Amino acid sequence: MARSSRYEVVLDASLFSPTQLHPTAVGRIGFQAGTRWLRDHVASHRTLVAEHQVGLVLWAWQLEYERPLRFHEADEVQVEVDAKVRGPHASQLEVAMTLSGPDGVAVRTRAASVPLRLSGDQALSGSPAGLPADLLARFEPDEVERAPYRSPVPALRAELARQGGQLASGTAEFRVHRHHCEVADQWYWAESLGFAAGSREELLRTNGGRVPELRRALSEGIRRLDVTWLRAGQLWDLLQVRTTAHRYGTGLAFVHELVSAEEDGGGPYAIVVERT
Repeated sequence: MARSSRYEVVLDASLFSPTQLHPTAVGRIGFQAGTRWLRDHVASHRTLVAEHQVGLVLWAWQLEYERPLRFHEADEVQVEVDAKVRGPHASQLEVAMTLSGPDGVAVRTRAASVPLRLSGDQALSGSPAGLPADLLARFEPDEVERAPYRSPVPALRAELARQGGQLASGTAEFRVHRHHCEVADQWYWAESLGFAAGSREELLRTNGGRVPELRRALSEGIRRLDVTWLRAGQLWDLLQVRTTAHRYGTGLAFVHELVSAEEDGGGPYAIVVERT
């Protein structure tokens, strides 16, 4: 039987905007949740890296706010998380999490990571590889699925391009500093959600007078995020976030392309699609 981990997280004001839990806060809680599930049922994150030479790099993430949850509404959230191995060669780890407040599930996330065979250096560099057999054997039969997870981001971008409705565009720059990074001096992936949100707010600040409907993204908040990461940002990298705002159904969509501001030729770091 598939296994879950359940526990409580105490809330504080730093986790919230006036309208909702910050996406970056949800990302941090989600990363901790996946790490906790692995510790409870397979092996701790430290053990995976230090003893098995296995790393996990996040490739796709989905966040959906099901109902409002604001700072004054709850002292804590109940976290429930489960995980499964996916792909014909055990090439993905999918982690699903819910955060529940007084009125039930408020937030859902789904994350797909790619296992790496680590080279043993301090930078934790490695190459994609399926989970080793000894680790795969620690998953229950119904925690293994042969069908791979597929990111919806390419289809979303194509749909937005087809239907038009672009309202505004702009760019913002951010440098990756050490407080944005994890132990290997690569950016901590949740920080890229903050870079995207910062670029959106810059777009609203400079275009909100000309296009008033953009202000809804501040007054009502974001309801859905879909993200794919194509490579990791490194310490001191200078990033440019190229943001476009679109009408999408009865709401708005913001597409953020995170690229190098220094023309390194490496392609985008990440694509973030936010929807109201």
